[in-house]
Amino acid sequence: MRNTHYILIFVISLNISSQSIVDIENLRHSGEIGYFKSLGLSVNGSRGNEDRDDYKLDFSVARNNEDIESFFTINNSKRTKNNVIEDKSSFFHGRVLLKSESFYSYEFYIQGSKNPFQSYRKRDLAGAGIRINAKNKYKVGLSFLQEKEESLSGIFKKTERVNLYLYKKFILKNDNSLTGSLFYQPSINDFGSDYKISLLTSFNFPITDNLKISFQVSSSLDNDPPDISEKSNHSFSTNFRYSF
Repeated sequence: MRNTHYILIFVISLNISSQSIVDIENLRHSGEIGYFKSLGLSVNGSRGNEDRDDYKLDFSVARNNEDIESFFTINNSKRTKNNVIEDKSSFFHGRVLLKSESFYSYEFYIQGSKNPFQSYRKRDLAGAGIRINAKNKYKVGLSFLQEKEESLSGIFKKTERVNLYLYKKFILKNDNSLTGSLFYQPSINDFGSDYKISLLTSFNFPITDNLKISFQVSSSLDNDPPDISEKSNHSFSTNFRYSF
């Protein structure tokens, strides 16, 4: 109960928000057997010189058995200013893991997003690689992907990248947890100057068996960004998730 009290105080006081990295690892239930569904909601706002509100609604589903893990998530966001919609964004991600008894498994994924919040009109990618079956709650992935981007000014770019992924989960008291995800995605043709780095940290607090609150902090670096975008982006968000 005390834990819940402190969480609510933090939720009320937090009013800094942006479009954050999607926490795929905590949604896919990798290593578990079953059918998992969840709904997520993020609502943030500010009042003063300007009235701003950000909303994000997402749905995720994972179906895992002894041989295959499959996962799909989709979300939509909108940003309003003085009750007028300024921008909308959308995102989907699908993934299939073919399990193996060796130290690695094969993995395939597709992703698409439209995100004017981060100064690009459209970004699509598809990739394949391996997921190393590490112990001690570490997750390691290595894959190759093809990325297609369109900037807000209509410039197209196609890039082949290496995708290195690291994930770690720390179990805290009262079933709380802290997770960290790191992505490093250099261009195959230009390792030194064209690369993307993303870091997501999530503090997860279960309220009931079905309801969880997560506080997320994310940072991303694109060393060769779309034409009018900044190289770095940082975001803070509070997320409510209901599993059923």
